[in-house]
Amino acid sequence: MSNFGSFMLFLFATAVTQNVVLTTGFGSSMLLRIVRHPRDILPFSGILGVFSVLTVTVAYPLDALIGTDFFAKLLRPLMVVGIAAVLYLLSVLLLRHLAPAVYARIEKMLPLAAFNNLVIGVALICNHSFALPLIGAVGLALGCCVGFTVLSLLTAEGLERLDSPDIPPAFRGLPATLIYIGLLALAILGFASSVSLI
Repeated sequence: MSNFGSFMLFLFATAVTQNVVLTTGFGSSMLLRIVRHPRDILPFSGILGVFSVLTVTVAYPLDALIGTDFFAKLLRPLMVVGIAAVLYLLSVLLLRHLAPAVYARIEKMLPLAAFNNLVIGVALICNHSFALPLIGAVGLALGCCVGFTVLSLLTAEGLERLDSPDIPPAFRGLPATLIYIGLLALAILGFASSVSLI
């Protein structure tokens, strides 16, 4: 399969059929937090995509260096968190000096995106669970972020509709949200029978 084909396969599969937020839980707590402010979904998802791709890209060659023995399995999570921390610090320093207006707009989103368990989890699974080329790992990271964006938009729309007086008081709020996300997960997992990557 060509590099572009591998990229598109992982992007499509993780965005639609194997939504990492639903199948692994990566990013689910941030999903519930970000949908409260629908105008922040797209900027946050963009920042999440940048951090995810950069973390995977930096972790990819380093992962090959540390190997696969017992100590490598202990070092891998520390390495990925360290990479995320360095990328966060670099982004803060660069944005603060080069684009202060942009930094002021996204200042609160940066740490939430950089240290999101979606970013760290994708970097861990793409290099540990798969034998991917770098372009496939980037496709996996981007697909996860596209899936997060789609799921965030669907959840935000659903939460607007769940704010109805017809819902019994015992089910309002978190119970209704969890039932809605569960039904949404079942609907998306219905597409997953044809492609299984995760």
